[in-house]
Amino acid sequence: MALQNGSYTITSKAGAFPVGRNKAEDRSLNPKKVVLLPQGIESPEWIVEALADGTYILKIGGRPTANIDELLFAVLLDEPEPTKWKVNPQFHQGENTYTITPVGSDNDGWQVPADAEVGTQIAIQPLKFGRSFPPTYTPEELFVITKVD
Repeated sequence: MALQNGSYTITSKAGAFPVGRNKAEDRSLNPKKVVLLPQGIESPEWIVEALADGTYILKIGGRPTANIDELLFAVLLDEPEPTKWKVNPQFHQGENTYTITPVGSDNDGWQVPADAEVGTQIAIQPLKFGRSFPPTYTPEELFVITKVD
């Protein structure tokens, strides 16, 4: 099922950590890290902007996200350009469960390390999916995206 324009929360399947920006950030206009947040907090709202070509702009804290050096950032200025993302349903691995890949690189996707902890930045790295149909992914490569009512 394709996501519609609107507000969502994103949680890592590995460890059920909410995904968002740090509460305490420097005051510069440099890109801001997108990280795993503590469990039990109110998950920050993401804005999903569906594009006509079936891809998405994903915004956190009102700012679009970008793949910068294989790490996920929220960008505050016009440079770099936001990354267009493919949000791929993996419902055979759980309700509202997706992989998130940058357009032009189906082999790479959002990931957290197996030993992830609060503050770990989301990386964009090669996906390690199982050779089955449909393919299976590790929890570190899966994210639960839930519509905010």
